[in-house]
Amino acid sequence: MNHQFITAAMLLVSLNMLSPSLAADDPSEAKVTFDEHIKPIFREHCASCHSESDKESDLALDTFAGSLAGGSSGAVIAEGSSGGSRLFKLLTHAERPFMPPDQDPIPKEQIELVKIWIEQGTPENAGSKIKRNNSAAAAMLSTSTLGQPEGPPPMPTALLLQPVTETERSAAIAAMAASPWAPLVVVGGQEQVSCYHAESGELLGVLPFPEGEPQSLRFTRDGKQLLIGGGRHSHSGCAVLVDIATGARIAKVGDELDIVLAADISPDKQRIALAGPSKIVRIFDTASGELVVEMKKHTDWVFSLRYSPDGVLLATGDRSNGLIVWEADTGRVYSELKGHTGEVRSLDFRADSNVLASGSLDGNIKLWEMAENKEIKSWAAHAGGVSSLMFAHNGLLASAGQDKQVKLWNGNGELQKEFQGLGEAALEVALTGDAAYVAGGDWNGQVQLWPAADPAQTKLIAANPPSIDLRIEQTQAALSAIEAEMSAVETTATVATSQATASQTQLTAAQQTAQSLTDHLNQANTANQLLATDIEHTDASILDLEAQLVAAREKRKELAARKAQNQTQVAALTEQTQSAAVSLTQVQTNHEENSAAAVAAQAQRDSIAAKLVVAQAAADKARADKVALESRAVELKQIEQQTAAEVQTLLTQVNTAEEQQRARQAAAEKLAAEMQALTDQLNSLQMRVTEAERGREQAAKNLETQSQQAAQLKSQLESAEQAALEAQAQLQLFRQAYQSENKLK
Repeated sequence: MNHQFITAAMLLVSLNMLSPSLAADDPSEAKVTFDEHIKPIFREHCASCHSESDKESDLALDTFAGSLAGGSSGAVIAEGSSGGSRLFKLLTHAERPFMPPDQDPIPKEQIELVKIWIEQGTPENAGSKIKRNNSAAAAMLSTSTLGQPEGPPPMPTALLLQPVTETERSAAIAAMAASPWAPLVVVGGQEQVSCYHAESGELLGVLPFPEGEPQSLRFTRDGKQLLIGGGRHSHSGCAVLVDIATGARIAKVGDELDIVLAADISPDKQRIALAGPSKIVRIFDTASGELVVEMKKHTDWVFSLRYSPDGVLLATGDRSNGLIVWEADTGRVYSELKGHTGEVRSLDFRADSNVLASGSLDGNIKLWEMAENKEIKSWAAHAGGVSSLMFAHNGLLASAGQDKQVKLWNGNGELQKEFQGLGEAALEVALTGDAAYVAGGDWNGQVQLWPAADPAQTKLIAANPPSIDLRIEQTQAALSAIEAEMSAVETTATVATSQATASQTQLTAAQQTAQSLTDHLNQANTANQLLATDIEHTDASILDLEAQLVAAREKRKELAARKAQNQTQVAALTEQTQSAAVSLTQVQTNHEENSAAAVAAQAQRDSIAAKLVVAQAAADKARADKVALESRAVELKQIEQQTAAEVQTLLTQVNTAEEQQRARQAAAEKLAAEMQALTDQLNSLQMRVTEAERGREQAAKNLETQSQQAAQLKSQLESAEQAALEAQAQLQLFRQAYQSENKLK
């Protein structure tokens, strides 16, 4: 295999792998094995000194086991790292003693094969798997926690809000999950997972899954990562672990021939289990992607799979009502739980790991005690079948079923709440760790979100959310409608305010008129009382003043006439007062009606103004999301161009250094020949021999210095090549998710 073929193969690998750090075989990658490629190289150049029959420095390179075992000074090969392998440094003359001794380095094509073999994890033969170092997974595993992490709960902070696939409605909801510590719900769609805030229903980001359709979503126990299992039906399947805050891919395992239907990660994050139509449960090492255990006992498709919170057990359920509990580390059967008569669709362990809940299409939820492997509770939960269930930390259990309902139960199987509104059979349920929020998804692709305390409140979220451009159009249309409504309400409010002002003026005038008439009436009544008193006094005087009778009677007639006149005036004023009171009442009523209309119009205006603010904020956010998406694309392109330029520069420097090294090597060889000739003439040319010896030593020092410089440049080249591969892979993932036809335009 020549150097050009290997280089082309490596380039193909870098473009096809989703991330250089993901530990899984790639069918497009040319595998280099010890038996086929490396063993012939070691036999040709190394076996004369390093074989089982002649182990110089206790190192044998003619067998696979001997090569990995190393020699008296320790291992000479570091799996996955050519730069950390002493053997590779000796073969490239980056360190002394140069190998093979007293010879030129082995051909570049063979050195490249050795490098690829080490970077692929030193596969022994065609049946061996490629195992690449996964530094991201190793870093994650070193900080794994089984409970609530320190600081704020993990939430998406740097995810793009642009969907990979945009549809009028999503397909049947096949995967949902809720964070154990944060108000976060994730929903699987077409080639993507959408993340929503459980309280507000706000879209927080989209995780691309170009491998196909997500069928299983599981958070790690600390809520920092999300495991996505899925693929394409009858084609391929895998599981991908991503960081929930940044969306960065940490590990990828599995190379199934059919879609993955169930997947989970162990509490310590060391292992990932997956299963599906193959009926086989496979467990992989998270960091290396290597298959660790295979469990073959199920007789039908495996739909559900769950690790116990303490990591001791692994439960799996299949389409033929099979329910098996395994020892998580060994893969040995711990127990077979019999009782369901329909497909076991969902499993979850209680937080203490002592109880396993199972949901089946027979309509029942069963609780199993793990110490004695016995059923401790069973109840009919959903007519037509239970599709999904999930425990919260406090032992509450949420379930979804064929009866279109989502329900919340306590640990005794007593119904606590019912959540309605789904149009078809409920397929998935998600319950936040604090049991504060519940989400359900149905056969029609509808997803609803409820606060557990109030099932009447509901929010709709989407497995395939609208694109940023469509969101901008929608928010702008809503904004325009609200602005138009606001304009109409402001007009109504202005008219109502004007009418209220006019009625207030009329009310004030009527009140003044009524007060004036009341004052006149009071004055007339007072005068009437005075006149009556005078009449009484006059009648008394008649008895005592008979002599003045005629005059008194005349006076009395005059007073009676004046009294009659005043009574007429009182009657008129009374009638006017009553009329004014009626008018005052009417004006008062009109004023109250106009004031109420003005207050209602102002309240309506304030409500629409609030909607206007929310709509304006949504429009602004959608525009900002689009800017972030475009900026990320430009950034990835710039990184790719920059790393490619750095690789080219370092490659030129390495070539120059190699040419200088060859020139100095030739000079050293020439001086060595001259030294030999001078040695033959030692008696007569001793001085010349001494000078030549000094020149040879200096040339050797120069050669060693140049070799070290060349090795450093090669190391820099390897780092630059790795950075270029990572940049190309990130750009490839971005293009695969967003820049294919009909996705991002």
